[in-house]
Amino acid sequence: MQALKVLVTILTLLIIVAITVIAYGMYRKSVDPDFKFFELSSNKPALSDTQMPPLSATSEDINNKIFTPNSFGEVILSLPSGCNIATVNVNGYRLFLKIGPSGHKCERIIIINSTNGAILGTIKTSP
Repeated sequence: MQALKVLVTILTLLIIVAITVIAYGMYRKSVDPDFKFFELSSNKPALSDTQMPPLSATSEDINNKIFTPNSFGEVILSLPSGCNIATVNVNGYRLFLKIGPSGHKCERIIIINSTNGAILGTIKTSP
């Protein structure tokens, strides 16, 4: 009977520790979305926080070399046949690619993060 009480006490303490660790992890994740308890892979992200421009960064800041992004390699866009990039606009670290010619098949805007090449989204129009 004594051993059973010790076992229940130890398991209770383990549950309390586990709940505390989970609560701490949730708190840290809410403060820093990139927080991880363990680094599971040796691959480092392409860009660190010091290399990422703030959301308020303008194209003038980037052009004046206040921020110089690293190369991110090659990005492949799959466009329907007959479609091409009509215009390119820059706002901060976002590229806005207008796909043309006008028509329901081609007309769209693709938004790309210029610091890491990630496609942030696509805006399509509907008739």
